[in-house]
Amino acid sequence: MDVSLPDIIGEYVDAPERFETGGIQYAGYFEPAQIAPDQVSHLYLFLQNTLNTPITVNVKINIPQTKGLFRSGQPVLKVLKPMFQLKLAEAEAGLLTLPVTTTEHIKEGEYPLALEFKGIPQGTAQRIRPTKSKSTLDNSLIDSPVGLNLVGSLGSTFIANPVKKATFSLAVAGEPAPQERAPKLEHQYETIWVQGELETFNRAIHELNLRQVKLQNELNAETLYITLYAESTARFADAGLPLRIGEAITLAKILTYSCQYFLSNQNLRNGLLVPIWERALEAEIDTTDVLQVIRVAGYYHLLKLSIAISFGLVAKAIGRHAWPLIERQAVTTYIADSIETGQELDADFLYLPLLMGGTQISNKVKFDGEDVRHSLALMKKAYEARTELFADGEMAQANKIYQHILKKALQQA
Repeated sequence: MDVSLPDIIGEYVDAPERFETGGIQYAGYFEPAQIAPDQVSHLYLFLQNTLNTPITVNVKINIPQTKGLFRSGQPVLKVLKPMFQLKLAEAEAGLLTLPVTTTEHIKEGEYPLALEFKGIPQGTAQRIRPTKSKSTLDNSLIDSPVGLNLVGSLGSTFIANPVKKATFSLAVAGEPAPQERAPKLEHQYETIWVQGELETFNRAIHELNLRQVKLQNELNAETLYITLYAESTARFADAGLPLRIGEAITLAKILTYSCQYFLSNQNLRNGLLVPIWERALEAEIDTTDVLQVIRVAGYYHLLKLSIAISFGLVAKAIGRHAWPLIERQAVTTYIADSIETGQELDADFLYLPLLMGGTQISNKVKFDGEDVRHSLALMKKAYEARTELFADGEMAQANKIYQHILKKALQQA
């Protein structure tokens, strides 16, 4: 019978179809997906042991070769070691990085690199990870969970297909671009999760289950708003971006909205709370003070979720995603990391997308005594005072979108 363990692969790569062989489940991609001759791409493979015993993995790489009447059988791609061995502990997950370059026989085209994994379990083995899963995350606002620390508690949607060999395609195009130094082609493997981390994960879930009533009473919208308003003001000032009052109100609203988005759905609550409690337990923070946990241990996680949700709200407002997923993920990480470490952050990244999302839901997050029209007027005044905002020509689209969202919110108020 399958035992439920946090899925690790889904946190790093959104792969509805995975491969599995000999107790090893894996998925991956080339980055970059296209190179010029003589350049290097890296195949990133995320692996996880599906068994309750260590596994030795023999890896064999099948190099594509030339085909033709006269010069067939010549390798067109190159790796340093076409055969090597890995060892994964019980339930371990890791990242295998495989540098790949071209040979002098390469021509433009798509080339499949085929990998064969042969897993050799130590002793009697039982499965502890499923062959298929479905996430409880609703993708209406968050279209990808990658990088948001949601998969461990909410799962990911995938099916693992048993294969003897899996192929990953690399495109080669353009003029040769030799590197000044010989490329480093040594493969690397790093552990990204071990079973010992399960203890903190389970402790977090246990504490949250015991404190459901306390959490429900203390994590109400108004209390969250007050706490997050104060915390945001301090954190953004530390990052060299003091908030104007309209911005502080709107930012606290999108953070509060994001909290309630998860807390109001029993299937999603753990996606918000478990990563926060894990971090608090690791840092030995007093977890009986719920708001303190959210403020100190949880702000980074909540900020990431709020950025992802804000992008989803913007997409709903204009009927499409204005930026590709890879750019949105990069912006999410950049903003959250900058605020967490106190690195300087430009106002562009406050509006794109947090205040865009916050402005759109201003009418949905209202408090006793609040005049939403006044709050939005303060937001409009703050926006107009930032004359340098979106000054870059590339940000003209963002400026146009925000003006559309602000105008509509004012009309609704």
